[in-house]
Amino acid sequence: RKSTIAIDDFRGRPLVVNFFAAWCAPCRREMPAFQAVYRRVKDRVAFLGIDNRDIRGDALDLLRETGVRYPTAFDPRGEVAAAFGVLGMPTTVFIDARGEMLERYTGEMSEEQLRDTIERLFGRRG
Repeated sequence: RKSTIAIDDFRGRPLVVNFFAAWCAPCRREMPAFQAVYRRVKDRVAFLGIDNRDIRGDALDLLRETGVRYPTAFDPRGEVAAAFGVLGMPTTVFIDARGEMLERYTGEMSEEQLRDTIERLFGRRG
């Protein structure tokens, strides 16, 4: 089943976009923390994972292994990552309810860092 996801689909709610890949060890480590925070804030903050320059089957295996249940998209050529200025993996982008990027964080985030950033930028405790 193929479908298209647009960042604009999430307008009206804050959005956390996480660029990941199966070949990225720090991505693999942080994904359970992202799922844990998503479970707590999903009614107030949307999450989107973007599989960047990867083999989709490997990424789907990674999602199963890490328990990620939030929406994900596949960006095989890295076009979305380039548009957001992603320079390293993982990268997490925080977008406000109006669709404006507030912050971009490159590197692995802990559950506490993610929760604190959501609270600081969106005024919602993770």
